[in-house]
Amino acid sequence: MNNFDMIVISEKKENILVVMKTSEPPFDYLAEIEASLRERCYIGVVMIDELLHSGNTEERFIQGYFDGVQFDGEKFAFELVPKKSKLREPVCFYLYQDRESLEYSILTTRQQKMIEHGCII
Repeated sequence: MNNFDMIVISEKKENILVVMKTSEPPFDYLAEIEASLRERCYIGVVMIDELLHSGNTEERFIQGYFDGVQFDGEKFAFELVPKKSKLREPVCFYLYQDRESLEYSILTTRQQKMIEHGCII
């Protein structure tokens, strides 16, 4: 199983969204994420959605800067993302399709039911 997906987006300054598909911290997969970004020859801001690790909290989204070789460790910061943002959709769509991952996630029963019914959290 791939532990993350990369999605090209066009939301303000974020151009790559990394959707974590595991409850483990994204920093456990930083080398793999960096390798994928190098393959794309990407330089710029990256947003990481770690819903399965942090839940639907203020620490759900992490923004970082990738310099073409590696992340700048000093530039990681939690980012508040508006409830209506399209950045919230990909992980919810993934969980809608993968009910087992949804069932065993740290999300509350109410949040799980919302995603099962196609809602974006």
